[in-house]
Amino acid sequence: MTHLLDLPRPLVMAHRGDAVHAPENTFASFRRALQAGANILETDLWFTQDEVLVCHHDRTLERVTDGTGAIPERTLAELKQVRVVRSYCGQFSETDYPDERIPTLQELLAFVPEDVGLALELKDPRLSEPGAARQLIETIRPRIEARTVLLLSFHVDLLRAARRCAPDVWIGKIGLFSPIPIFGGNGIGTTWPAIKWNPLYVFIAHLQRLWVCPLDPTPEERLGRYLRMGVDAVLTDDPGRTQRALAALSAGRGGG
Repeated sequence: MTHLLDLPRPLVMAHRGDAVHAPENTFASFRRALQAGANILETDLWFTQDEVLVCHHDRTLERVTDGTGAIPERTLAELKQVRVVRSYCGQFSETDYPDERIPTLQELLAFVPEDVGLALELKDPRLSEPGAARQLIETIRPRIEARTVLLLSFHVDLLRAARRCAPDVWIGKIGLFSPIPIFGGNGIGTTWPAIKWNPLYVFIAHLQRLWVCPLDPTPEERLGRYLRMGVDAVLTDDPGRTQRALAALSAGRGGG
C-alpha cells in the first residue's frame, strides 16, 4: 500500500469532494474527486442522535439538503430520507443529482480506495468525550495503521481526545492565523494570509516536522507560490482544475 508520505508533493485534497460539480460530502462528489485524481478526500464528521458518525459539514440540514433540523437530533434512518442537493460553491442544478444521501463514515471507508487518503474534520463536540473518541478511533484503526488518515479540527480538545485513544493517529490543527507555525501535532491547515506574511512559514513548519496545507479552496492563482514554498498539500473545491493547473506548472518547469 502506498503511504501518503511517499507520494509527490503537493498532494491534492478535495474539499468535501468535488464540491463545485456535485453536492458536497456525497458519494457523487467523492466519486468525481477520485476521477479527477484527488490524493485525499476531505469531509466533516457529526454524530447522529443514535450515535452513528456521518459525513456532513453543518450541524443543521437546511443549507445543502431538502431536510430541516440538526444532525445530532436526527436518527440515521431519518437522515437517510433526506436528499443532499447543493454545495456552498456548486455550479450545477439541484435536479442533476436527485438521490444523493448523507453518507456514514463506515460507508465512506468502504467506498474510498485504500491508497487514497482521508482527512476527517471533527465537528461534533461529543468527540471530546472518551467514549465517542474511542468509537471514532476504532472505526478508522486500519487507516491509522496504514497512515492514510488525518484528523483535523478547529478545536484542539477534539484532537487531544483522539490522540489519547491512539497516540499514533495523525492530527492537524486548522484555522491558524498566526504567522508562526506552532502546534504539537502532525499538520497545520493555515490561512493564506499567514503564509503571505511569513515567507519562511513552511520552512519553519517543516523544521518542526509539521505537514502544511493552506486553507485555500481555490488555490490556482497562488499555486506557483505554494510550490515554491514547498507546501505538502493544497485544498481545493475543484480537484480536476487544480490537477490541471499543477500539470501546467510542471510542464512549464520542465520546458524551462
